[in-house]
Amino acid sequence: KIQELQNRIHVLSDHFQLLNHWMELRNERKSVVSYFEEMGYQHIGIYGMAELANRLVEELTDSPVCVDYGIDRDVACTISRMEDVYSLEDELPDTDVIVVTPYASFKEIKEILEKKVSCPIVSLEEVVWSV
Repeated sequence: KIQELQNRIHVLSDHFQLLNHWMELRNERKSVVSYFEEMGYQHIGIYGMAELANRLVEELTDSPVCVDYGIDRDVACTISRMEDVYSLEDELPDTDVIVVTPYASFKEIKEILEKKVSCPIVSLEEVVWSV
């Protein structure tokens, strides 16, 4: 029980650090859009349809980067504001890159996605800290 709480605290602390850096970027008039442009990604899929995914979609709205679809383990319980959300069992359409928003589980999620898609798979953490 204590270990679970410590893990949760660690994840929340990481979320805080990531969101704080993201906010610093925005205050400096920078955007994660530049990461996708520099990498040549015009179309993206987003894995994990929770709060961080919604923030990413909001940041990319009205930008040259198109969010093609979302992917979630539990499509019925998603809080996504996206229309097209697929489950891991679905056939996933082609896209330039998939961004994994639950980055604490990135390694495991990447292994699953690599069996389904041929595009690169990156973590939201990599995207935000690369700007």
